[in-house]
Amino acid sequence: RLVNAGLLTVRDVGSWWLSIPGIGKFIKHLTRGRKAVLAAIRKSRCGELLQAELEARTMRTAGQLGLPYLVHDAVGAQAVKRIVTTTGALLRVENE
Repeated sequence: RLVNAGLLTVRDVGSWWLSIPGIGKFIKHLTRGRKAVLAAIRKSRCGELLQAELEARTMRTAGQLGLPYLVHDAVGAQAVKRIVTTTGALLRVENE
């Protein structure tokens, strides 16, 4: 059943590869969205942007996964630093 569902593929006799169907599309949307988020923050003044201002923007590349998911991904990947301020969360691009 797992082979028919696409979760297992044959590697050798008696050994298998674990696979995830549709992962290519997900990775494509994730990388495009992450690049768009980082570009939006870099283009802003001083490479900093309030999270509320970023989420208020309409970004076509964030449509598939959603902008909040992409922001959390960028923070988790340590590409962006999230700083809590009195006006809200500030996103700053980390040094590369």
